[in-house]
Amino acid sequence: MLLPAKRPASYLLGFLLIILVVLVVWMDHALTSPEIQEAIRKKRESQPVQPPIAPLMTNDAQARGGATANALDPMHQSMADELHAESTPPERDLEIIRDFVSIYSRATGGNPVGDNADITAALTGTQYPGQKGQFFPRGHAAVRAGQLVDRWGTPYWFHPNSSNQMEIRSAGPDRQLFTGDDQVLNPSPAGLGATTPAAP
Repeated sequence: MLLPAKRPASYLLGFLLIILVVLVVWMDHALTSPEIQEAIRKKRESQPVQPPIAPLMTNDAQARGGATANALDPMHQSMADELHAESTPPERDLEIIRDFVSIYSRATGGNPVGDNADITAALTGTQYPGQKGQFFPRGHAAVRAGQLVDRWGTPYWFHPNSSNQMEIRSAGPDRQLFTGDDQVLNPSPAGLGATTPAAP
């Protein structure tokens, strides 16, 4: 009596199933072996641990008084620490203020608007309820009476030149704005802001 011929496909499927079972058993053994576990542990220990970046402080977090209520991005804190430092020249102070305005602009989609008090409130996260975050530390020595002041204690003067550039002016050592010792970053074009038009 002749046996019915079996289809080659069923042999192939059976063979593939056996290979799959062998692979699963081998992988299970390999991943649970003490040697592999020790190698994984050593690899993890050898990798440096990245410190978490503190989230921007939001007004919601302040209201809750949670763990993030006093959090400020370490990079922002480092920049603020450089402001008015003895080793920092006055020209660099203006660049630091400009950098904070630029960070705010990138985060919110536009420069802060208004006078010094408005800009300070925007950077310190106190401008309005629900503001997205804090970029500059509120307790910094450069914040006095709600305004950012230069190293001589005079409030900075801000004037928008465009939607993405702002004139920032320090009154300098004489503490009088618009005199010869002023420190100026991004001076306004002639005839705008505090810059006099050129003589004809």
